[in-house]
Amino acid sequence: MDKKKGKIFFKIFFTFTIIIILIDISSALGIRPGKIEFNFQPNFERTITYTVFGADSEMSTELYVEGDLAEYVKLDKEILVGGGSFIATLKLPEYIEKPGKHRILIGAKEKPDEELIGTTIGTAVDIRGVIDIYIPYPGKYLEIVKFQSHNVNVGEPVNFELNIINSGKETVNITPKIEIISQEKTIETLYLKERVLKSQEKINLYKVLDTTDYNPGRYNSIAIIDYGKIAKAESKFRIGELIINITNYTKQIIIGGLQSFNIEIESGWNENIDGAYAEVSILNGSTTLLSFKTSSTSLTPWENKTITGFFDTEGFTEGIYDANITVSYYGKDVGKSSSKLVKIEFIKETEQLLIWLIIGGIILLGVIVLLIKKYLLKNVKKK
Repeated sequence: MDKKKGKIFFKIFFTFTIIIILIDISSALGIRPGKIEFNFQPNFERTITYTVFGADSEMSTELYVEGDLAEYVKLDKEILVGGGSFIATLKLPEYIEKPGKHRILIGAKEKPDEELIGTTIGTAVDIRGVIDIYIPYPGKYLEIVKFQSHNVNVGEPVNFELNIINSGKETVNITPKIEIISQEKTIETLYLKERVLKSQEKINLYKVLDTTDYNPGRYNSIAIIDYGKIAKAESKFRIGELIINITNYTKQIIIGGLQSFNIEIESGWNENIDGAYAEVSILNGSTTLLSFKTSSTSLTPWENKTITGFFDTEGFTEGIYDANITVSYYGKDVGKSSSKLVKIEFIKETEQLLIWLIIGGIILLGVIVLLIKKYLLKNVKKK
């Protein structure tokens, strides 16, 4: 590295370091509590004590309120110096027309010293606490807040989590169910207990799927709740097996010296796989012409990776050859392998160049045609 490049590198590194330090310093400012939730009640009142921490001892912090219900919040202070506490008083009216979630933001923003602005690097930090007010919908209105599953291996149970809230004004009776879908067909239905949910009541439910008789693959699950209307949510999951799939490979090799051969692999296992590598044998009928190995790698659950090997192409002639790709690997100290018989085309470099020249010529011809067309249209408009 020459001195000029070294100086440029140092400047970039120094600037990056300063930015990181400034970000770290600015991110130290915080407010608590971070988030509070209330269900709406007519004439509801509550006082909340907030604390601003991490502020510079001489820095002024400006306090404010934002949001569609901000007019119902009063702060006991407008400015804090060096952090500290303040009180927000929430007084809701007897009636709010618009149903759903309403968010109020309790903000604290640094107020830089105007005399130091010319020499201060960085921007003023603005932090906010959240107050969410939930106003019920008229009649019956059920929401699935969260529905999730997780990936497993063959024979392991799948755990479902279903979070529900009754956002309507009326009490509802529910009997949730979970449909398991494979290849667009329902193969099993899990029924949960019948329950009663009062207005604005939340409930977290759990259900376990026994996958003993399930095959490896991708599945979809749908949570369905019929309460006079239908609420639905979907969650996908996989059932894995200890296998590595060969998803792609180099299909064309240029004859001449050392060439690379890439193999794309995908883990079908919900745990780590170690020591994955491939051995490639190029065949002429039943005769093995050449064999070589690729680099070795590890795979995290369901990961895709490319492994590469190199071999000498001298002695090969143009044509299509069979090749056997065998991937070997370990999972939970169990060794396995996957094989795939493929075809590889060997071509001369001049042939490859000719192909690119033809492609380039077609593109160039297309550009010329477009320019001529544009020119003719322009002249027609002038006439």
